[in-house]
Amino acid sequence: MKNKSTLTFYSFLLLCCYSICVNAQQNVFDLEIVNYSDKPDANVEHLHLLSLTNHSNKTMSFDLSSNEITCKAEYDDVVSNKIGKADENKETLINTSSVTVEIYNKTLSKKINNINLNANESITFYVKTTRQNNTEIGTWKCFKIAANLLDDKSYEKIGKSVIIRSFIPNPNILGH
Repeated sequence: MKNKSTLTFYSFLLLCCYSICVNAQQNVFDLEIVNYSDKPDANVEHLHLLSLTNHSNKTMSFDLSSNEITCKAEYDDVVSNKIGKADENKETLINTSSVTVEIYNKTLSKKINNINLNANESITFYVKTTRQNNTEIGTWKCFKIAANLLDDKSYEKIGKSVIIRSFIPNPNILGH
């Protein structure tokens, strides 16, 4: 009976250590939406301010990407969507989009898709959405903005993403 108790104790201890390591890796960096665009829905162009923070003690490189995804009811809560969540790639991607999504540096002078951050450094950047003329009116569009940690052997592949929702109003209706 003593061996079974010892085995249970060591299994529990191993599980705790594993959980701590996995949780620590998920907290290596944060991605969040600082400010959504404050322009009216009818505007063709919107700028959303995001931030990326490296919580580790070494320099890290990140790949930034954007994809249009199928809108879900869970994306309605824009407050909870501000904080980046572990990216599990479970969303259905939409191959053709009538909205262009581009990622720019803080001064809007250069498109970016990679960011290098020193230890405990944070950076802000813009996500620009531009509606095309052929965009279906009266619809919601959802975009997943993801940051993925690049080529770091000490961590598993880690990614976080946020969701930006855009309503495409009918410009002929008053109030839009």
